[in-house]
Amino acid sequence: MFDWLSRGLGLRKAPTHPLGSAESRREIIADLPTGNPPRALQDLADWLVLTDRAELLPAERIAAIRALDGEGQRFAREVMLAFLAEVPTHHRAEQAWFLLSTWQGRVFDASSSALRDLFDAGGPMERDKGTAALLAARALAALAERKKLLRMRYRVVEPTVWGDLYGIFQFADQLGVARRPVRLPGASADTSVQRELLCAVWFDLGPVGNIDHLQMEYLDRIVRELLSFLAFRDAPDAETRYVLDVSQTLPPQRWRVDQTPLDTQRFLGPGQVYAQLVALSRDVRRTQSLPTYLHVEKVEGVQHALNLVDRLVLHWSRTPPRRVHDRAELQERLEVVHGYREIRRMIAGIAYLRLTESAAGRDLSRQQRDEFSRYGFVSDRRDPEQEAADEVARVRAMIETQNRQVTLEWVLTDTSECGVGAIAQGASQWMQVGLLLGLRRPGETDWSCGVVRRLSRNAKGQATVGVQRFPGLGRCGRIGSLDNRQVSVFERSLDPGVSVYFDAIALLEDNAVLVEPGVYAEHARFRLVIEGKRTTIRFLQLLERGLNFEHVRFEVEADASG
Repeated sequence: MFDWLSRGLGLRKAPTHPLGSAESRREIIADLPTGNPPRALQDLADWLVLTDRAELLPAERIAAIRALDGEGQRFAREVMLAFLAEVPTHHRAEQAWFLLSTWQGRVFDASSSALRDLFDAGGPMERDKGTAALLAARALAALAERKKLLRMRYRVVEPTVWGDLYGIFQFADQLGVARRPVRLPGASADTSVQRELLCAVWFDLGPVGNIDHLQMEYLDRIVRELLSFLAFRDAPDAETRYVLDVSQTLPPQRWRVDQTPLDTQRFLGPGQVYAQLVALSRDVRRTQSLPTYLHVEKVEGVQHALNLVDRLVLHWSRTPPRRVHDRAELQERLEVVHGYREIRRMIAGIAYLRLTESAAGRDLSRQQRDEFSRYGFVSDRRDPEQEAADEVARVRAMIETQNRQVTLEWVLTDTSECGVGAIAQGASQWMQVGLLLGLRRPGETDWSCGVVRRLSRNAKGQATVGVQRFPGLGRCGRIGSLDNRQVSVFERSLDPGVSVYFDAIALLEDNAVLVEPGVYAEHARFRLVIEGKRTTIRFLQLLERGLNFEHVRFEVEADASG
């Protein structure tokens, strides 16, 4: 990025600052590696740091910020699209997230610093107010985007972030420019300081702890599109159930009718947004496509966005739903395992242990041993004179040893009929809403399966997790495709009529199976094999596609063979 300096030395009189003239700014922008958006965005972020220098005149400083920020919009958009298209835990997604967070932080620092210095010399002149409105709105937009990125990683939004949001809004309000229309770099429509504040606030009033990173992007776009239908009042009324206090450093809170309103408070409510969300849900279902403002390039997100809209219909209704099942609070250890294959191996281990106990180590067939070896547990044929109790103890010790290698210990804080709440201990960077987990409480032998539905942080900064459990216990099995599938010679099955086998966790109480992503095909037929018993099934419905699983409802065909 500093090629401009060396190229300029000795050729012409160097300006007092490398960003101090329109010509030098054009040269800097021309030298950006446009074919490498992450590198170009990082270079622009580095240049933004240099705008906060005393030798840069105020007018040149603002011109430099606008030029660098305007050029950065396309690169930031491309990096964001790459981030949304990746699995959030992938290292490329982590790199994109960090770069975007850095960029938005630099834009906020440059804009807010220029805004402050613009009026340090005394009272603002009328001609400065347009610039003030633009800088304040851009600072809030950058801070709102950075806050969204924090939520995408389920990280704590520090009080200083809310303090900065409210502080800039109040400053603009005192200048009389909080509602003044401005056009931000790269935008196709006008915005204002107040609008950017409300977008940031309403984003956090969405179900951010219950949605994944892509749905958070959809939430942000929905808020910006439908903001005019959301209520914003200077005084509380029947339609406003949230309050924000611009003199505090707290996120918006629920308003209680017994409270006394203050001059620094503003009040929010769903307003008329419910009808808009219902109409959006209906249109997406009818057309099976998203409106232009929700379209994310290279992402098939129709069902993903529809799930979010349906959740918002409930979340922002006038009478939001209450908890259906009572929650019992407790404090005990919870064993947790993540990763589809690891969960399945845990279930298989318990099944193998039970089979060993029931057969007393004598009647295990070669086929049964082979089946269980495919699940991840290999057992040599034992000496016929070995005591059955020793065989059972050996298998149990083998399973417990493996458990210690792959399981985590969390703190179970509450439980209900359909789920659990827990505090995640240890590394948790892999956690995302929509992830399949294996769970086991103390004293239990069997593992249950559940999906992460909520992620947040408590007052101590600990990750808190809400998990919805699947009914019943999973059975370890395999499903063989009875339809022709293109697979490699290494995956091809030798069984007559079966093209390939896939691992499965059968939820027989619900006529459903959990399989790895990519297995589901509409109306596909399979041979379900559980402990040697064979049943022919047909897929009926994809109930959910999570990050590491597919949940599929099936029916048993009449000609099933056992």
